[in-house]
Amino acid sequence: PSPSPSPSPSPSPSPSTGPSPPPSTNAAPNFYYKSWQACSATEAEAFGEKFTCPADAALMCGADDDVRGLYCAESEKQSCADILSPSSINPASPGGAGWMSPTLMLGSSEMVAAAAADGYDGAYAVVTFDKLPLGTCIEVTPSSGSSQFAPSSAVPLAPKLKAQIFNTAASAVDVYMAGGGLGAYNGCSAAGSETAVPPVPFYSKYATSANTDFVSHLQSIGYSNAGSQLDSVVTWQGGIRGGATYAACIASGGSKQACAPPGNGCNGGGGICIEDAETACALAFEGVGSYTTTKAIESCKFAFAYDLHWNRDVRVEVVAFPAGLTEGTGLIPA
Repeated sequence: PSPSPSPSPSPSPSPSTGPSPPPSTNAAPNFYYKSWQACSATEAEAFGEKFTCPADAALMCGADDDVRGLYCAESEKQSCADILSPSSINPASPGGAGWMSPTLMLGSSEMVAAAAADGYDGAYAVVTFDKLPLGTCIEVTPSSGSSQFAPSSAVPLAPKLKAQIFNTAASAVDVYMAGGGLGAYNGCSAAGSETAVPPVPFYSKYATSANTDFVSHLQSIGYSNAGSQLDSVVTWQGGIRGGATYAACIASGGSKQACAPPGNGCNGGGGICIEDAETACALAFEGVGSYTTTKAIESCKFAFAYDLHWNRDVRVEVVAFPAGLTEGTGLIPA
């Protein structure tokens, strides 16, 4: 996850029902994220009887200085079972549920344009990071020697990032991009038996074993067991990896594991790495809405081109709020 929500730089889905938040609220565009008091697309089972604010409620500011203080009128509250009923939510046009906007993926055309408009010589992103408060903006700079992960020399194309902390539950900087690991709170896609199936998945095709075209592509580049390994990799191993520097190493005759940056696996069970973004990204992702498909493919290609989909050694510094980034997120903490 300001006094008022700001529109995203280009059209994105908007809530289909309920009143819009008034200008005086401190709410970000409410379908972008799972807010503190709302139900996300993964919570129907755990919180079915809980009555809470749908994401399109008129949120008001409470005593706390972040999203934990937001609340809505009792008359607007609904049970999560009702809010998240498959008949009432649609990721192509969100209603009561909280969804993450694909506009905010690393490398989307909107995020690239925002950084360019601000004259920033890196990339913009939104991230999960628990060591700083929600809404904080940080600059993430490639570094070397402070962790077991890839030093800057192993990912030479990786730019610095300015990012806003928009979510919780990650001890390291976790960037919102296409193809990331599904993890424990999955609103994207089923992945075999590895993760709970979202009530209404955000994608109709994802980088999972059910995506037979993507599995066939991985088999063609040497992952003979991709069908049995992919669901675990995309859920728990950080998702699909690969980058331009890695691909050049493979093309010059290097092995998968030798070409992978330190702290990253490309051996199948410990990680799967693509070598051709043009082909792989188009096969891996198909959103329920065409806009999601476009943004996911943009993000996948961008992360590949700039060596960004690896566990990397970085330095983090708090920075001022970039105008273009916060215009896109709609979150400008008071």
